[in-house]
Amino acid sequence: MINKKEIEKLAFLARLRLDDEERNNVPKELESILQYIQKLGDIDTEDVDPLFHFPELKNIVRKDEIREVERKMQKRMMRMGKDKDDYLKVEFTL
Repeated sequence: MINKKEIEKLAFLARLRLDDEERNNVPKELESILQYIQKLGDIDTEDVDPLFHFPELKNIVRKDEIREVERKMQKRMMRMGKDKDDYLKVEFTL
């Protein structure tokens, strides 16, 4: 059975915030998921051909374009400061 420390580590890695009730439900839910996966592993697939399906999708990408930045935006960007090699440093926090 999964312990509390492992649950907290999984939540941290998945960037999840769990309240006490959710923390208490996680072991039961994970156990249920693992039992279902075990059942799937017990199915005899010896004579079943693998299914391959590659949809005809194309990645739509636009060409990068250099464009002028409005003066107002340029002033805001200058106040942000710069990091390394004239790139703007953008911080993201959870």
